[in-house]
Amino acid sequence: MTGFASKRAMANGLKSLEDDIIDNLSNQISKSIDDEVLMSALGWTPYTISNGTVYGEKYLTVHPSNSWHWNEMMDWMINTFGPTAHDGVWTPKMRWYANNSKFWFREEKDLTLFILKWS
Repeated sequence: MTGFASKRAMANGLKSLEDDIIDNLSNQISKSIDDEVLMSALGWTPYTISNGTVYGEKYLTVHPSNSWHWNEMMDWMINTFGPTAHDGVWTPKMRWYANNSKFWFREEKDLTLFILKWS
């Protein structure tokens, strides 16, 4: 292969990689929009918010309806708010917990940030 032909082949390979990346992202966005439209049409909410207590301390809880993102949410929670107790709610005074398919927030601002991120 000549130098020009080699560069052209590489450019075609890069274009193909770019096309694959764009296709993948557009498919993810499309699925996300479809999920939101379907959830809205069926009256589903992406999460349920309630109150709870841990060792007498008030916490706000959110139960995500889209549990297929749970691992992504956990990663985001740890990266955003730092680690939490490994034993659920059995360690007092933590900033947040993951327990009983819910995220528990000590501060309303943390719950608000979660909702903004995952809505």
